[in-house]
Amino acid sequence: MELQNLVDLHIHLGATTSPYFLWELAHRQGIRLPEKNYWKFIDLVTIHKKIASKVYLKKITPSTQGTPSPFELTHKIQSSPLAVEECVHRALSDAYRNMRADLIELRFNPMFRNREGEHDLDKVIFAAVTGLKRACIEYPIKAGIILETDRQFNKEQHMIIARKAVEFKSYGIVGMDISGPSPEKFSFDDFVEAAEYVRSHGLGLTVHTGEFTGPDEVREVVEKIKPHRIGHGISAVKDPTLLREIARKGIVLELCPTSNIKTGVVKNWDELKNIINILKKYEIGFTINSDGPEFLSTDVKKEFQLLLQKKIITQEDAEHVIHLSHTASFVQ
Repeated sequence: MELQNLVDLHIHLGATTSPYFLWELAHRQGIRLPEKNYWKFIDLVTIHKKIASKVYLKKITPSTQGTPSPFELTHKIQSSPLAVEECVHRALSDAYRNMRADLIELRFNPMFRNREGEHDLDKVIFAAVTGLKRACIEYPIKAGIILETDRQFNKEQHMIIARKAVEFKSYGIVGMDISGPSPEKFSFDDFVEAAEYVRSHGLGLTVHTGEFTGPDEVREVVEKIKPHRIGHGISAVKDPTLLREIARKGIVLELCPTSNIKTGVVKNWDELKNIINILKKYEIGFTINSDGPEFLSTDVKKEFQLLLQKKIITQEDAEHVIHLSHTASFVQ
């Protein structure tokens, strides 16, 4: 039986734009690329097979050697109101056409798309919601945008993005997230005020944790940030007390199976099955998501197909997850 009403709640804009469209968009804007060979460029911005988590982090961490990392390169190409609008529109329309998803939440960091202040932050965000509205008019979908802040940002930057999320709430911004590799001096204490601000204004709150970090950080997030959802969160299965707390508070985990397998944070599909069985045992709600359809060569439909084929979940499980995804969505 084919699954219906698919939902993807965890998609990064920087990993949704097809490599060929990034190539065309770069040329359209006159952006100089570090790789002039089309096929080498395609390889640069795509993960085709499993890589070590350290290599993946290198791909998403800003480079200090002059040559931009794949994520930096994508951000650069997407960094204009025109590019943001086109990429959001394409990401949402592709999600419907390729997998018939009818509810999508797309997330991005607007400060990574304004070329260090060259473009007005409001115009970048407005461009994103314009792309969203275009897609929702053209296709029978519901969608929302989550604004991301980054662990390398300071408290003031977190608050700027939080205020922008609230300011654009009526236009299609539905929540806030914090992501990115952790610098040595990072502290969630700097994010608490921003988190409380968006929560107090009725926006959804999700946090990237428990992917490359251990259960101690997940516990800190649960206690200090009090998110509605957690991006990944898989390391929490190592701590039964933490699992009970997550279940008690009704926090939903955003699982991204292929992403975790390809980055090596989950060794194999057997380990993933064990993780999901533990979550089910503790009655913790979870959703299935793509994380980055183009960057990881997947989509939420393929994720469910893989999980069903490998007998990690049942058809009944899949239908329950899809229903929960609709319920857990920040889109009203």
